[in-house]
Formats: sequence, structure tokens, C-alpha cells
Amino acid sequence: MTKEIKVVAIPDDTRIIINYGYDDDVNRDDLPFGSELKYAKIGQKIVVESKGMELTDPDTNEPLGSYNPPIDYLEITDVRDKYSIARKKVTKDLNNSSIPPLIKEASSPQFESLNVNSSEIKNIKPNSTISVGDIVEFVD
Repeated sequence: MTKEIKVVAIPDDTRIIINYGYDDDVNRDDLPFGSELKYAKIGQKIVVESKGMELTDPDTNEPLGSYNPPIDYLEITDVRDKYSIARKKVTKDLNNSSIPPLIKEASSPQFESLNVNSSEIKNIKPNSTISVGDIVEFVD
């Protein structure tokens, strides 16, 4: 059974602490074939997620896992034996201020609505804030 990684503390509004550190890292050679490699290294990207819903294949009733909507994407900045610290890295683009607002808006991703059965929409939305207990996944 793999350890569920979670937010365990929020020391201030710029960092979170997760329950995964050096002691949790595994040697690649020790993993069964096809296993997901998890590691906490400085610079490693993570996603903090809200608890969402369990997914099941409608034909086989096989459990497919969970859909947990992302709250935010962060980066590991410090790794200790049993925990790691993550922060949101922001890079200032000096040339960004010269881009007109309409062009900025046009260049951001937009998604078109799909023609779906509206009675089956679950409206799963992430929390807007990170809380202790939120799920953490490593991003490749």
C-alpha cells in the first residue's frame, strides 16, 4: 500500500508542509515494474488537490481511482527526513507589462463547453483554499 501524501501544516501564507521526506524516498531498483516513482527533491513539482469523487467503469463496475480537482501547483523548496516544504514559485516577466490586456486574455487557455447530458454533470469544483488534509500528488 502506498502512503497517501497530504498537507500536514501551513506555517504561513507562502508555504505548506507535506508528510513526505527523504525517509519516504525509494530506490528505483526496489520498485515493482510499472510502479509510480514518488520522490521529494528540491524543485520537484506537486499539485494540491481537493477530495473529489471515486470513478467506476460503467460497464465492468471496476474502480478506476479518484478524480480530485487541483487547487494549486507548487514546488518543493526544502526536504527533511519526514516532511517537505512547498511554495508557489512566481517568475516576474519584465516584458509582460508591455503586453496589452486583450492579448494576454486571448493567449490564456480557453475551453469550449461540450454537448453532454446535463443530468450527469457532477459539478465537482476544487476548494479555492489549501487546507490541512488536502491530497498531494507529485507532478512528472
